Amino acid sequence: MRMVSPMAVAPDICKQIVKDCKQNILEQATLSESITNDVASIRKTSINFITNEDNKINELAWHFLRKANESLFHYDLTFFQAIQFAEYKEDDFFEWHQDYGGISKSNEVRKLSLTLVLSDPDTFEGGELQFYNGGRPMKGMGEITGEQINKDIQSQGTAIVFDSRDWHRVTPVTKGVRHSIVCWTVGPNFK
Repeated sequence: MRMVSPMAVAPDICKQIVKDCKQNILEQATLSESITNDVASIRKTSINFITNEDNKINELAWHFLRKANESLFHYDLTFFQAIQFAEYKEDDFFEWHQDYGGISKSNEVRKLSLTLVLSDPDTFEGGELQFYNGGRPMKGMGEITGEQINKDIQSQGTAIVFDSRDWHRVTPVTKGVRHSIVCWTVGPNFK
């Protein structure tokens, strides 16, 4: 179950978000040590976090997360994590993964994930957000076959909210640069 809001954010706002976010220093993304020590095989992208709670980008992302939770998920949510701005250049990717996981000592987990596509799809190739369709057995992380929801999820300004337990990936960018923001809501562990 996913809530897709195609082209919900105007292209000029997407461009301004990219401009604002690129003023901060981008760092090579890392992963939790509990996932793997071989980050290079799972993820290659540059990121930074938007930690200012008053930032308009937070308001925008939180709007989509609240809307999806109220209409589809109905999860008990405690807080929103800081937004992550991501820049995928040629050969950058993020292999199959789930966002769900332990966040704190109080047994809270990520429950909802949001991706907002900021780049015009005509400016890059590859870099597709894909979801595991669940129709085939999982033999290994590299052997999962992905399924796009539809081409709308690649459109600039499209917000996708999904359960953080869903397996998903961003395929390698083969040309150009893909920008996006992602964020998560956190709440008590599922029972």
